[in-house]
Amino acid sequence: MIINRDICSYNIGLDENRGAKIVYFGDSVFLPPDQKDEALYLKWIGRESYIDPQYKKTTKVKRESDVYGFGVILFEILCGRLAYDPIYLKESEEGLAHVARLSFSTGLLEELIDPIIKEEIGENNFVLERGPNKDSLHRFITIAHQCVAETQDQRPTMKVVVNELEKALLFQVSHCSNFIIWIPISKIVC
Repeated sequence: MIINRDICSYNIGLDENRGAKIVYFGDSVFLPPDQKDEALYLKWIGRESYIDPQYKKTTKVKRESDVYGFGVILFEILCGRLAYDPIYLKESEEGLAHVARLSFSTGLLEELIDPIIKEEIGENNFVLERGPNKDSLHRFITIAHQCVAETQDQRPTMKVVVNELEKALLFQVSHCSNFIIWIPISKIVC
């Protein structure tokens, strides 16, 4: 098992077939296959806006710490801005993840969505012929929100994340096959 400890948009690249893959493992921890305890206590490292808050607070790192960083990336895709964009840092030193959690809980998350992804008409109504399918967008937002839960035990496994993103993709493809540009998420998983 590998715990990367530095999952962020800078560390995801494209291979020769334009498939997404993790390109940096310098701070990774490699655990033996027979390791019973999945948690380690290590000095926290990583980029501030992508770091698992529980790991930062307790130095307890688990696979779910990487899920947190991946969730931040999902919100970057959704919002069209990096996690440490000044617009988010004005609201919280944690950046995008904190702002997204707060917006989700108050029902205002759709206001953060990049207008390029969501075509707006009037009061945030979706154009039915273009833009994201509502079911696809809802599933994407829900899994991204679960990934950035404040505690490791509240986060899904990466397998669950991939399954949910694949379902979101199926909703989108069935909605409008010529709209989506997709990098296979399953290629990102280590």
